[in-house]
Amino acid sequence: MVNIELQQTVLDLLKNFKGIDPLKELFWAQLNYERVNQPLSRRGWAENLTRMLADNPLLFAGGGHDDAFHVIYLKLASDKLLIGYERPIVLKLLREHPYALFVFSNELQDRWHFINVKHDEDIEKRRIFRRITVAREERLRTASERIALLDLDAIDGDLFGISPLAIQKQHDEAFNVEAVTKLFFEEYKSVFNILQNDLAKQTKDRQWAHDYALQFLNRCMFLYFIQRKGWLGGDREFLKTFWGTYNEISQPPDTFVDNWLKVMFFEAFNNKFHGGHRHFPKNIGDILQMAPYLNGGLFMENDLDRKYPFTITDSRFKQIFTFLERYNFTIAEDSPLDQEVAVDPEMIGKVYESLVNVSEETSERGDAGIFYTPRIEISLMCRLALTDYLANHLGENYKSLVYELVFAIEPDEKVAADKRCADAGLWERLHELLKEITVLDPACGSGSFLVGMLHILNDLINRSNKSLKRREDPYELKKQIIGNSLYGVDVMGWACHVAELRLWLALIADVEFDP
Repeated sequence: MVNIELQQTVLDLLKNFKGIDPLKELFWAQLNYERVNQPLSRRGWAENLTRMLADNPLLFAGGGHDDAFHVIYLKLASDKLLIGYERPIVLKLLREHPYALFVFSNELQDRWHFINVKHDEDIEKRRIFRRITVAREERLRTASERIALLDLDAIDGDLFGISPLAIQKQHDEAFNVEAVTKLFFEEYKSVFNILQNDLAKQTKDRQWAHDYALQFLNRCMFLYFIQRKGWLGGDREFLKTFWGTYNEISQPPDTFVDNWLKVMFFEAFNNKFHGGHRHFPKNIGDILQMAPYLNGGLFMENDLDRKYPFTITDSRFKQIFTFLERYNFTIAEDSPLDQEVAVDPEMIGKVYESLVNVSEETSERGDAGIFYTPRIEISLMCRLALTDYLANHLGENYKSLVYELVFAIEPDEKVAADKRCADAGLWERLHELLKEITVLDPACGSGSFLVGMLHILNDLINRSNKSLKRREDPYELKKQIIGNSLYGVDVMGWACHVAELRLWLALIADVEFDP
């Protein structure tokens, strides 16, 4: 049963989540966990792990039989939330705290990760990290809904109370990324169908209405990834500011899309914005003047834009805006073992591959070979292809070692595989092969295979650089892989534009600079 009142209380807490007091209020008072407040010693930890934390871990709450489910707080010795720090710390603690939720903050205690660790069903020793981010600039509706599901009072117990396993299962369900993805996709389809029908009624061309509705909604969705980086005037809620400003000043009705949004799409994102648009207030004009140049076809005016006169009314845009505002967006696409409980750029691919060219009479999507492939399968295909490529060049006698190298995902697996490659004297040749590789996806769709290959090549080259004691700038390395190694072709031109933009997002995901 959904507890709406609890969700609102949790949301109100998350909006002002700074310092440890709101965390204790959340678990002790609202989610009904027991107070513990027991510091955990770092004695015996490796020095590098110890340095990652500002203080000892704090087991501050428990639940279930003998409080055997643990909620552990960890303050990083950094003003940022570094995912690279979190995984080794959690893996260390899991040995003594198998049923647990891990809550990390930065040193200022104004950015938070709630981390659920789920066992990989296929490979027992691997752990899937699912995280919810809480910070002032985040949208917190989804976070509040998922965290409210952790309420102990909502879990049925037995004669002896609630088992830690039952609590763990409830946490696993609350952090289920697929549940959030499914809900977003169903709501997207509903908004898409309404917009498509509206446009078809105006133009009497249902195929055009289908294609334009998909293009328009994905342009809007991409805005959320751009503003997530603060690249629209430093405003991570720019679209809300943009839409709000339009409504506050005197503008002709039903002109937001034509006179405001299209100017941003076709001019600002293509380095063509000029000062002649006198309907924009100065602050908005200045932001559009400095908007990033998106060198991809998604924001170039095309035949779909020019084919018919049509209107997307303010009320229709408000419906789209309200839907998108309900979700948190992240530009970092998950690895198979790290997942953000948010909407990431893969969703553009899912939408494209699920809705593009679906007619009422036949499944053109199926005829065109367009199908959504889950990320875990993409990762498997990329790694198998790389294993074959490397083994073909190194010799079949090295294939098992290459397989171990490419399929190493956990830190300890990578250390072991990398050492075996060093002992075999393979790193220099491996580095050459990884730098020379050419990857072609002849039916790239929205770029899922290319994005997956980018992440795996980036990881392997970084590991080879470490083994060979070389250094490369992270941004330049990714840029080099995209520019020299990854190629995609598709009969759908729009698909290629989406693939370009997903690779661009992957390139800038972890980079801090002005575009």
